[in-house]
Amino acid sequence: MTARWTLKYGLAAVLVAIVVIGIVLYTNPTSLTPSQSSATTSFLVMLTDPPIVPTGTTMLNLTYTDVSLHLAYSNGTDVWLPINASGTVNLLSLVNFSQTIASTTVPNGTTVEGVEFDIASVEAEVNGTLYPVTTLSSTLVMSIANSQVNQTLSGVLVDFNPTLVQIQATDSNGNLVDYYVLVPSATALVVTSLSREQIKVGTIVELGQNDREKLVRVVEEFSNNLTIVSASLSVNGNVTSLSVTLMNNGNVTFRILGLTLNGVFNATRTWDGEYRLGQLIRGVIVERIHPDTIPFKVNGSSLIPTFGIGNEGTESSPLTLEPGQNATLSYSGVIALQPDTGPAIVVTPMGGYNYTLRLVGEGLQTFSVTATS
Repeated sequence: MTARWTLKYGLAAVLVAIVVIGIVLYTNPTSLTPSQSSATTSFLVMLTDPPIVPTGTTMLNLTYTDVSLHLAYSNGTDVWLPINASGTVNLLSLVNFSQTIASTTVPNGTTVEGVEFDIASVEAEVNGTLYPVTTLSSTLVMSIANSQVNQTLSGVLVDFNPTLVQIQATDSNGNLVDYYVLVPSATALVVTSLSREQIKVGTIVELGQNDREKLVRVVEEFSNNLTIVSASLSVNGNVTSLSVTLMNNGNVTFRILGLTLNGVFNATRTWDGEYRLGQLIRGVIVERIHPDTIPFKVNGSSLIPTFGIGNEGTESSPLTLEPGQNATLSYSGVIALQPDTGPAIVVTPMGGYNYTLRLVGEGLQTFSVTATS
């Protein structure tokens, strides 16, 4: 009797368990995710970096956090997969080398559509002095080319191509002060033929010729697909007006973080009152400097000048362009650099001069525009 009752209740428990599982799957069919039901493979996030820096730069340290991959599973679902990874990279050590910054596993057959990480802080050593660096964007999100995972070991190689912009001004005592802004651009692609040693975060290896050629092709493809259609630049007194129209001719989404305007600028600071050296008791003193780059953040369709001081917390939001979309970014106002002490420095383009626009985000797009006055 005891054995029969034990068998009876045992079968009943199994039936109840089957019913419960059936209810869960019916109400939440994605409970068994592809990552739980498929064979997985190791997948790495690697960074390579040909930076553009001022003469005398010996270190460019970037601290990153919150690495994530955008995965598209074979069942049609997609998700952002966070990876518990953070660290600091000396970008100057990655010219023609790659460094593993994160490692995880993904299901075989998964498409890795994007990669994202946050820039927590940047510092640069220039001519023996350590400087804090303002970043034009604190988050990088990149689409990935050739992104289906079918290998036992593969990863995404992020070609991080930042420019360290140096901006010089004078303080209230007439001393020269340097400010620095990091202007990032990046592309990414899936790479194979990796070694097992590269799974360890922090591993640095030399880039092979094949991967270098792939990076060049991806940069060219992205640059051709996202284009600057037209631009205008004018100055009226101290007011600068800039308008840039973009077009996405590709089949992936592009994100624009900002842009830089490069050329010869006029910059003036006006001092009222007593001259510091005692040569002028009352009057106006004009100091002139000539920066060669003005970085702009993007906030929706607006451009915001960024000099690295006084506007670190300025609100910004990358512009997202879907395939076939176009958009116009614009700015109109007085561009001013506000040092820690003393009056602001007003910066303006010079009428009749040529300037180069460079987009900040995915790819490497440039455009030439002549300033009018």
